[in-house]
Amino acid sequence: MENYNLTNGKRLKCEEAMSLKWLETYSSKSTVRAYKWGLEQFFKALGFKGSLEENAEAYFKEQRKFEEDVKTYFIQLQKAKTPPKSVNICLTSVKMFLMENGVELPTIFWRRLKGRRKGSRALMLDKVPSNAELRRILSHMDIKGKSLFLVLASSGMRIGEALKLQTDDVDLSSEPARINIRGEYTKTGNPRVAFISSEAKEFLEEWLKIRENEISIAVKRSTRYGKKAEDKRIWPFEANTAYYIWRSSIKKAQFDKRFQYNNSLERFMVHPHVLRKFFRTRMATVIPVDVTEALMGHEGYLTEVYRRYSLEDLAKFYKQGEHTLLVFAESENVSRLRAEIEERNKQLQALVNGLTAENMELKAKISRLERQMAELTQKWQTLDQATMELVEGQMRLVRMLKEKHPEWVAEA
Repeated sequence: MENYNLTNGKRLKCEEAMSLKWLETYSSKSTVRAYKWGLEQFFKALGFKGSLEENAEAYFKEQRKFEEDVKTYFIQLQKAKTPPKSVNICLTSVKMFLMENGVELPTIFWRRLKGRRKGSRALMLDKVPSNAELRRILSHMDIKGKSLFLVLASSGMRIGEALKLQTDDVDLSSEPARINIRGEYTKTGNPRVAFISSEAKEFLEEWLKIRENEISIAVKRSTRYGKKAEDKRIWPFEANTAYYIWRSSIKKAQFDKRFQYNNSLERFMVHPHVLRKFFRTRMATVIPVDVTEALMGHEGYLTEVYRRYSLEDLAKFYKQGEHTLLVFAESENVSRLRAEIEERNKQLQALVNGLTAENMELKAKISRLERQMAELTQKWQTLDQATMELVEGQMRLVRMLKEKHPEWVAEA
């Protein structure tokens, strides 16, 4: 194939067209899926009619004006009122497609497109459920679904991370229960630690009791796909199964409202990803935001938080905010009990303050009495000294009278 020369716009010959082979280098299925979707929209905007693979091969067999093609695509995205984040994905997918196939457009070109984009926030009207609403949704799931989605809601993990967890990644003996998320599970490739609530731990323990039996049943039933009996994952199924469990439950709970954000695509307002938002909105009201973000796996906070806090510190932070994440344990009742306890603590504090004031007043009275006693003691000593001096003076006077008038003594 040919490369795009930034100097004169010509294409230089290359030995082999890479086409879509570069997508195989990505470990994240969601990333590959997003890039393929972006490229499908790209070829559709240019009038290609074949499959994605056919369009990718055919694209470089023609004499294309790459910048004009990207501009055409960008205009179509703007006309369709594509959400800003979707525009980012679409342009990035095309940029990577061109680069991996030897076509590198000037940086200034991409920068100009970025400057012409309208808005930067997602247009999805996500609905973050309350604790009671989430309880309604999870009530329609079996123990398998309850354990998975309670772990997601109480840990802030991504669903893709949770579905890769193995049984030995979880420490249910620690307090709170801890999950070691390996680097190969995460979006960034860096490992981290997450915690789950006490009720999520209980449901997870119940699921683990029947997990092997469920796998055995699934293996017997799975004659078409040949499910393996040796599966170390906690939840031995793929993402599409997890999404099916979620969709079925929100439909039964009547939370299956959809939002159409462009002419062709619709999304559920309550989808599994909102459980991360559920975690953040609840936890961030109680513990520091940077700790909350780090527990969720946001890379910008991980290094700093792990440098400042130990695992014991993070566990203490989690325990402080755990009550906000409770679903079946009646979070509202827990909050009410906490409010009652705080009110009682205030009353006890007022009583203690009153007793302290009385104690200080008593101490003041005792201090005054002690001063008065000291003054009386001093006066008593002075009086005693004066009495002794008076007695001595009388005795001297008697002796003097005896010496001068002995006859008085004789007559007496």
